[in-house]
Amino acid sequence: MLRMIRERTGRNQSEVAAKAGISGSMLSQIERGAVSPSIDTLFAVCSALDLDIAELFRRLSPAKPVRVVSRANRLRTSSGAGIRYEQLVASAASTHPAEMILLEVEAGRQAGISGRGHEGVEMGSVLEGRALLTVDGTEYQIAEGDSVSFSCLLPHRLVNAGPGVFRAVWAILPPHRDYLDEAGE
Repeated sequence: MLRMIRERTGRNQSEVAAKAGISGSMLSQIERGAVSPSIDTLFAVCSALDLDIAELFRRLSPAKPVRVVSRANRLRTSSGAGIRYEQLVASAASTHPAEMILLEVEAGRQAGISGRGHEGVEMGSVLEGRALLTVDGTEYQIAEGDSVSFSCLLPHRLVNAGPGVFRAVWAILPPHRDYLDEAGE
């Protein structure tokens, strides 16, 4: 893997070895898997390649191409404020972090982050009920069958505007954990 990264960046062994403070022979042995370097040496080689060591391990670890989460193993949280969150799935890929949740809001209750924005994008599809979604001061009525997407950088909140439970599948990219804090209040 290190050899491939070095070659892709157009660097020769002696250049990388000198920058890492090791011999060219040692780098060659590391690249061929003939020796297992110390952590310090591995850090030095990664630094010489301008490579985050975590990225190296991510590339080397066997990633499962599919993640299946059974209903019994889902993370769930609820608050006394009538809001329930169930994490349906979270992406396994660190390069594309995302999560999908089932959001349930009791009549007259509000879900949101108190008017503050956060990084990312949110998307939702309403399964049941209706709600008033406020994004950056503009109100949107959403109801069963509607879908929505917006930048999370904008302040936003959702208020159940119907007589029954509002239920939606919501995707958050990247995952945002404030809802866990909110439910713990």
